[in-house]
Amino acid sequence: MERRLRVVAGGRSVTITGVERGEWDRLSDPCPDCGGREFAHVGTAGARYGVRNGGVVRRADIWDAERPLFTRCRACGAVLYKHPAFVLRFDPRADGVVGLER
Repeated sequence: MERRLRVVAGGRSVTITGVERGEWDRLSDPCPDCGGREFAHVGTAGARYGVRNGGVVRRADIWDAERPLFTRCRACGAVLYKHPAFVLRFDPRADGVVGLER
């Protein structure tokens, strides 16, 4: 399934898309196109941070908000999941910047 969103900013309109493959659900599933089991993956993570004894402590067990943003098969390059926000944060033509090259 492909989701399209129109973003308007500064008088300029851009359409961004998201991809969600119905036959692929999670990183433990093989790629539906080639059967590959290695993926380039970017996600978000949230947690509670504080300071204890002068050091920063991350408590992911209290408020954990992990969400996928982008997943691509490393073997065949098929995009298996792409949240529209990924395009807003990363230039899709410059995957090497975030280490997603094949």
